[in-house]
Amino acid sequence: MADNNNSSSSGQEGEGGGARIEVSSSNKGDNDNYYFSFKYTESGGLTARYLLISFDSNTNTLTSSTDISGSNLSQKTISDSDKQELKETIIQNNFFESKADYPPDKEDDPSLVAYSLAITIGDKTHTTAWTNTSKEMPDTISKIVDAIRRITAKEKVV
Repeated sequence: MADNNNSSSSGQEGEGGGARIEVSSSNKGDNDNYYFSFKYTESGGLTARYLLISFDSNTNTLTSSTDISGSNLSQKTISDSDKQELKETIIQNNFFESKADYPPDKEDDPSLVAYSLAITIGDKTHTTAWTNTSKEMPDTISKIVDAIRRITAKEKVV
């Protein structure tokens, strides 16, 4: 990979020709070259739950809140390896190719839980939304959310 040391199209994963994000954990400059952020929310349902998990690579801080006002806030710096794992999971699961919306069967269901995930890596930004009753939602989105929740739980942010 020495031929690609200044190329934005390098990456060890290499399989997805459309992915131009460096996923090599040996590239320490990756944090500076590509802005990375996400915001995951879930809200609603019979218990009117709310959860926000976000990350911003400028501050390297993972933030969570279980209160819609943001008053119940928890923050923690995450490791480069956790950040890299999240980026790789997002890229491997083709998040940027997912649909913007996976609507529910019935909009007026009181048990409806709404989810959204917005991710930025470099110059790519994408948001998708779904519910607990959405049909045809790819399991790739669930894999990304699982990775976010796993790292959030590991860091004891929620």
